[in-house]
Amino acid sequence: MTKIRIVVVDDHEVVRHGLRLSLELEPDMIVIGDARTGEEALRIVADGRPDVVLLDVRLEGADGPAVCRQILQAAPRTAVIMLTNYLEDGLVLRSLMAGAKGYVIKDVQLSELKTMIRSVFRGGSVLDPKVAGQVIATVASAVEAPAVRAGGSRQVAALSDTDLAILRHLSEGLTDKQIAGRVHLSPHTVKDHLEKIRSLLDVGSRTEIVATALRRGLV
Repeated sequence: MTKIRIVVVDDHEVVRHGLRLSLELEPDMIVIGDARTGEEALRIVADGRPDVVLLDVRLEGADGPAVCRQILQAAPRTAVIMLTNYLEDGLVLRSLMAGAKGYVIKDVQLSELKTMIRSVFRGGSVLDPKVAGQVIATVASAVEAPAVRAGGSRQVAALSDTDLAILRHLSEGLTDKQIAGRVHLSPHTVKDHLEKIRSLLDVGSRTEIVATALRRGLV
C-alpha cells in the first residue's frame, strides 16, 4: 500500500506530537517529519518531498501563508493544508491565494482531518464548513476579475503609507484594536482609514478589501 507522506508544522509540541501519534495509526499514512518553525519546515520539505503538509497559519516568527508559498516553490507537488485556530477572512484568503489546498479549523474531528488529508492527496481541495461561503466567492472573484478596473491606478496612488500598513495588518487577520496598536493610532482612526480604503477600492466588506488588495499586489 502506498502511504501518504506527511509533515506536521506547528509551534506547539503537544499539537505536533498528538497529530503524529494519531496519523500514524492509519495504515495509509506516515509522518516523515515535524517542524516548529517555517525554516525547519522548508528544510524537511526540501529533503523529504512530502505528499501533504499540515501547516499552522500562525507560526512563531513566521507568516503561515508566506511559508505555504515557499513550500510550494520548493515542492510544487506537495499539498498544503492550513490547520489553524483562526477564522479571519484575511487569513483564509491569503492562505488560499498562496496555494493552500485546504483551510481547516483545529477543532475538527481527527477522522474528518484524515479524510481531508486523503482528499488533497488525491488532488482535491478542502475547506472547513465553518469558513463562510462569502470567502470562497470572494476568492473566486479576486482571481477572475481584471487586475485593475478603470481609474484603479489613481485609486491606489491615493493610499498613504499608513493606509498600506493598515491593509497589511488587516490581511493578517488582525482586529481594528490590534491594528491600532501596530500603527500607533486609535481604533477609531483605524476605522476611518478602513472606510477611506473601502471607498477608494470601491468594495463593500473587509473580506473584499483584502481580496482586492491581494489582487492588486498591495499586500
